[in-house]
Amino acid sequence: MATESATNGTSAGADTMSAAERLMAQHAEEEAHQASVEEVPDEEFTEHPPPSGAASLPISTDPSRVATPSGEPGMSAKAAGKQPMREQPQQPAAPSKPAIDTQSEDAFPALGGPKSQPAAAAPTPWSRKPAAVGKAANGMSNGMANGNTAPSNKSSRASTPLSGIVTPSSTAPSQRGPTPQMNLPGRYSEQIQLHPSMMTPRNQLKKPVNDILRDVNKRSKANVEMKAGPGGVVVFEGTGPVDAVRVALKEVATQLCSKQNISVPVPASIRGKIVGKQGATIQAISKKTGARINISKQEAAEILEDDDMDTMVDVTIEGDPFAVQMARQDIEKIVNEHTASVNTRLKNIPAEYYPFMNANSRVNALREGRDLKMQIPHYHSWNQQAPPQTPMDRKPATFTPQAGLPIQLSGDRQAVAEARAELERQAEQLQRQITLEQMAIERGRHQFIVGDLGTSLNDFLQETGCSVILPPDNDDSEMLTIVGPPERIEEGMNKIMDLASSMSMASADIAKQHANAPRGAQAHARDITRYLQQRQGIEELERMHNARIVPDSTGAWQIYARDGKNAMKARSDIMNLISGHPPTRFQPVEVDPFFHEHLREQHAHQIRDQHGVRVIVPAEGDDSPVLLVFEDRAASPEYQLPRRQPSAQDAQAFQQALEQAQKEILNLISGREEIVSREVDAPVKFHDKIRRHVDRHHQALPEGAIPLQVLYGGPHQPQQQRRQQTPNVNLRGPQNEVDALMQSMLAFIEQEKQDELERGFTLSFDFPQKFANHLIGRKGENINRLREEFDVDIQLNEGKCEIKGPEAKANACKKHILDMAKKLEDEATHHLNIPAQFHRDLIGAQGSQVNRLQDRYGVRVNFPRTRQAAEDDTLEAADTTAGAHRNAQLPHEVIIKGPGKGADACRDELLSLLQYVKDNSFTATVSVAQNQLPSLIGSGGKEMESMRLETGAQIDVPGSREAASPTGRAEIRIKGSKKAVEEAKKLIEEKAKVFDNTVTRNLDIDKRHHRLIIGAQGTNLRSIITEAGGPDDTRLHNRMIRFPKTEADGNSIRIEGQKSIVDKICASIQALVDEQESQTNDIAEVKPDKHRLLIGRGGETRRQLEQQFGVSINVPRQSESGPQRSQVRISGQPSNVEKAKAHILEMTKDMEGETVSVPRRFHHSIADNGQFFRRLRNDHKVTVDHAGQRPPPKPSTPTPSRANGDSMPLITDDPAANANSHSWEMHDLHSAEEGDIPWVLAGPSQEAIASARAKLDRALEEAGKQDTMGFLILPDPRAYRHVIGPGGSEINRVRKQTGTKIQVPRDQSKGEAIEIAGAKAGVEDARDIILEIVQNNA
Repeated sequence: MATESATNGTSAGADTMSAAERLMAQHAEEEAHQASVEEVPDEEFTEHPPPSGAASLPISTDPSRVATPSGEPGMSAKAAGKQPMREQPQQPAAPSKPAIDTQSEDAFPALGGPKSQPAAAAPTPWSRKPAAVGKAANGMSNGMANGNTAPSNKSSRASTPLSGIVTPSSTAPSQRGPTPQMNLPGRYSEQIQLHPSMMTPRNQLKKPVNDILRDVNKRSKANVEMKAGPGGVVVFEGTGPVDAVRVALKEVATQLCSKQNISVPVPASIRGKIVGKQGATIQAISKKTGARINISKQEAAEILEDDDMDTMVDVTIEGDPFAVQMARQDIEKIVNEHTASVNTRLKNIPAEYYPFMNANSRVNALREGRDLKMQIPHYHSWNQQAPPQTPMDRKPATFTPQAGLPIQLSGDRQAVAEARAELERQAEQLQRQITLEQMAIERGRHQFIVGDLGTSLNDFLQETGCSVILPPDNDDSEMLTIVGPPERIEEGMNKIMDLASSMSMASADIAKQHANAPRGAQAHARDITRYLQQRQGIEELERMHNARIVPDSTGAWQIYARDGKNAMKARSDIMNLISGHPPTRFQPVEVDPFFHEHLREQHAHQIRDQHGVRVIVPAEGDDSPVLLVFEDRAASPEYQLPRRQPSAQDAQAFQQALEQAQKEILNLISGREEIVSREVDAPVKFHDKIRRHVDRHHQALPEGAIPLQVLYGGPHQPQQQRRQQTPNVNLRGPQNEVDALMQSMLAFIEQEKQDELERGFTLSFDFPQKFANHLIGRKGENINRLREEFDVDIQLNEGKCEIKGPEAKANACKKHILDMAKKLEDEATHHLNIPAQFHRDLIGAQGSQVNRLQDRYGVRVNFPRTRQAAEDDTLEAADTTAGAHRNAQLPHEVIIKGPGKGADACRDELLSLLQYVKDNSFTATVSVAQNQLPSLIGSGGKEMESMRLETGAQIDVPGSREAASPTGRAEIRIKGSKKAVEEAKKLIEEKAKVFDNTVTRNLDIDKRHHRLIIGAQGTNLRSIITEAGGPDDTRLHNRMIRFPKTEADGNSIRIEGQKSIVDKICASIQALVDEQESQTNDIAEVKPDKHRLLIGRGGETRRQLEQQFGVSINVPRQSESGPQRSQVRISGQPSNVEKAKAHILEMTKDMEGETVSVPRRFHHSIADNGQFFRRLRNDHKVTVDHAGQRPPPKPSTPTPSRANGDSMPLITDDPAANANSHSWEMHDLHSAEEGDIPWVLAGPSQEAIASARAKLDRALEEAGKQDTMGFLILPDPRAYRHVIGPGGSEINRVRKQTGTKIQVPRDQSKGEAIEIAGAKAGVEDARDIILEIVQNNA
């Protein structure tokens, strides 16, 4: 501790001294002054200096340290805040120094030899106001070790390093005193004071004290001097630089002080925090203080399920007093930081006291205004442990605590300790006060006394001062237990009788309902009871009628209810239910119990789904047969228990389904070997190992195989008789499988007996301490697995691994452990900083991505947990690394651990995947109307899929539940690359904008106008939409305008789209309808033979007329007869109809005409496929009619054929040889028909008819001349060009000379003929001239 500051007062002549002179005088006064203990202010009540001026020791810079204690002797602000408040005496204005009493134990605790100490006070647990730990784990008082007196716990929180060692004083600048001091650089001074009893005797030192000091001073920049202090205390004062002074003083204390050994008890749950990650924390403390620190070895692999404040372990500290005290302070600092709160369980209080404690006001007051949670279980029904026997004369009863029903306490340690003490005091008081009594009440009335259907236990306790304990539901006992004070037991029993007698009861004999059952009424009653109990039908009836039903296998059911009406309703419902389950619904099947479990687990659900039959498999130890009950072929959860008598047809269906189910079960068990039982002698101590051996055997069975039944300690017995197992194992199953397992088991037992003889073999080898946590595993799971796998005992202690067991198994286990260490040596760990928003994509659906990486590279990839289990905060030492690592993992930290090569590759791939995710993790949201979602998704999702393919973005549309919003809007999430997100967002926003501007109108238009609005093949509808500015895509037209499909839909036309477009469409439709309704109809009489004039080719003339006059023209069909045959209907506006009618009558009026008889054989030659008729109509407005006669059939067109059948000459042939080898054919152009056909020429005037007649006469004359067609095929295709001549001169000359028509083929290489048409003589002359031309040019 710092020495007292120099007195502020100075002499009168001080003002004349210089600053240096005043400073030297002050130093001289300080050196002359000998500080005493009373003059040193207690550091606990003083203000500490800043860190730069505080004493410090080397601190580990290991980055893996979880919590490295500070080297300062003072506590942290948090720990200091936890110190108890002490009254600080008032300082007088001019304090006088009291005389020093060196014999005072209060002033100098433990300075002298060991003195007798009074009995230690009750231990106070670690809490937010820490006190001393009262009891070590080894039973010794805190501070006592190796028989030596250690400092009392009272001083363990004091600021002095150790009793007998005065805290170093300092002349460094400090704010601790009332007057600031000044010190020259390099003149820092600090002292330690040691009692001679704490120092090594001089005759045991390697060197004299002065030599030790001289050597220390030589090695250090500081100077250490020894002085005599008050009371025999030896003072060592160091002067020099701060760090050098402290190192030198520590070295002096190390060499001069005797070794000390103390044990500090700490809560076992904090052991891992003291050890630190791979021992980093405890090693740092040891390195800093120079003390050797050990933790109890027997706690190395112990796993603590609870933070129990009674469970303590010893931390042993060994070293010089200075080092021991500093290490102790650091350890206690860690304990203080982690033991502010605690969880504990009280298992030593009988559960029968719980109701009284819950009702106690003092216990409830403990919770108020404190950090304390107390959970006292509600206890009104015993489960495993029945209440004790009734004592004689109602003396206090002795109750046994139930470890399975503890009281839970959590919160501040001090509050927990006080609550625990109060509960234990209450338990002691209740033990002296309460007794119990038992009384028999009908089983069905129990739940109406205390429980959901009865009064609450608290109300019963308040009224009677007693509690009630009921038997469990699976116990047939009728005995109730009343617990309370002897004088109030009668009151409690009377209350129970009142509650029980207020119940109404009814009976239902279900056996009488089906008295003629084939297997007997009693057997059928048992079947129904089994079925309803397994089907939970009885519980359903109880809930429906607020009653209690007690079934009986004989068929006599008891019904209890608080309301008599409910009891009668329940009885009526039961009888209806029994009526709906006749014997025809049930079928027992004898099945060996060996198949029961397999049938229940593997086939019962399948039979229910396929046949509608429920399979009731008896429980273990029940000799009843398997029961088949037909329910329904409907799904099981939807099935309702029937309540009416089935018909004969239904009963037949029941039997058919039951027979099918029975056949399937019998097929399952048929053809198997005989089921046998075998008993194997096996010592009880081997049963656990045999069980694991059998489990491995069963795991190796093929899929679908039925495992054997194995019972340990004899055949199946009731639970009460299994307490003492017999040294045997029973096997049951098919004979071959039983024999095989029996042989394997006998060999295994024999090997175990042999191994027992070698259990003393011990193998010890080095194992890296840094991998100890990997070997132990979380809660010891790894080391326990190895112990079971190799059947050896494994102990791990400070880098040494000891294996005890059979030699072969020990060596195998050693090899496994060393291989694991070798693998861990190659292990690499990478810490990646990955933002948490990308974790989900990197992990993948159900971990698919991360599992793929782990399997590919053989590494472990740990993403941070979103939730940390509360129990992860309390880990024992073996699991400290893993636990602390998980707790310390940052939200954005991803850890890859595994073989170096695999870890590197996994890291690279994970970072590549991260980059891809980042590039494709741009997101956006678009708000759309909820009712727009169906149109965005489209039929079968086509529209949405189209947008995804078009943009390449991921588009997530909310479901119906997510989209539900009072605002009527839904958020569509878009994710992908930046470009894809922008395109998708733009596309959806455009659709949303269109939809938001969309309006819907309904027009009531009579259906007779719908066809007109649509038009032929939708032409009118398309025109209306496009003219209004609608889309050109015809797929969208049906969505914009919807016509009613059926009569039930009415006449309403639904129009949906943007407001401007919808308005225009509505106006167009309305105008069209108005125009249609204002139209008139008129009839024009037109002869049927004139209808073709109105229709035209393909209806062209009619369309032109309709478009020209804006009317609709309906020409009668040819199938019509009577007056309607000549009536042409004209519809439209009156003025347009009038104009159209006049025009039609003008077109079809009877025109002047002339009839010309044309020979039938010339008809087609003149008509020229109708070309002649069109020329007359176009040139002269004259039409041709045949007066109703049918034109002659068109003759076949003549075609050439080679006369000699020879093939075409080759280009290599001699032209002279082929000069006369041409082909010539002549055919008659006209048909052979006789007679004439009339041609009626009709025209607008006589002149037109005369002109048409003149053309017809010329055509007749020409046809008479053109009566022959000749085909000339030249032998050499090259000669055709000579027939044509330059510029067609030759062919034209021949035509003019002979008066024929000559056609030379274009593709002359194919051997086509030259066509010559005309008079027979002219045709022959043309042939000759052509052949002459060819001959001349050969």
